[in-house]
Amino acid sequence: MKNLNFKHLYDDSYFQDRNLKDEKRIKSFEQEKELLYKYINDGLICDVGCGTGEFLSKINWPGKRYGMELNENAINIAKTRGIKFDKDILNQIAFFDVIIFRGTIQHLPNPFFYIQNAYKSLKPGGFIVFLATPNMNSIYYKFFSNLPMLDDKLNFFIPSDKTLSNILINFDFIISEIEKPYIKSPYANFLSDHYRFLKKMLFKTDDDFPFWGNSMNMIAQKRF
Repeated sequence: MKNLNFKHLYDDSYFQDRNLKDEKRIKSFEQEKELLYKYINDGLICDVGCGTGEFLSKINWPGKRYGMELNENAINIAKTRGIKFDKDILNQIAFFDVIIFRGTIQHLPNPFFYIQNAYKSLKPGGFIVFLATPNMNSIYYKFFSNLPMLDDKLNFFIPSDKTLSNILINFDFIISEIEKPYIKSPYANFLSDHYRFLKKMLFKTDDDFPFWGNSMNMIAQKRF
């Protein structure tokens, strides 16, 4: 029978570049921090799929930090960064001020279950935050039916800005902001990316690259 706990998909090799070693990734954290801190900058936070705890560590979140993760070695590293794992969105009600899904929602086989539990575990007025999230409603996906950040064996759900915002509204969240940060992304190279897009469109190359709308950030608030 196939292993359905999915730990086998996230072995130690998956986290090699997810431990504050990727400079562009770190720059992305800093930009995402600016967006997050526009709405809230303290309180109890839970990072779903927190990996080694690099994101919460890099943004210097001042409140108590909690995480959810499958890989045991990643958990141990996150613990050294002050991330706690005794409380999460599956065992708390009206507890957290912020819940983060950074590049995570597409990896979950039951994403609606996690969003529903995020709603339950947030305090009234708390925020659910999606960062570095693939956007199916992008010109790149419409032309090529794929996105550079997707991996077939790891993805269960490919959201779009429209579907994800509609899901959140149906769960009674209020959308605070939707951002598509291509132009300021540390991964973007405007001239090169547009040349590669044209080349891929004309010659069906296997090249992958950042482009407008490929990735999105979304923040929504639970009603008071």
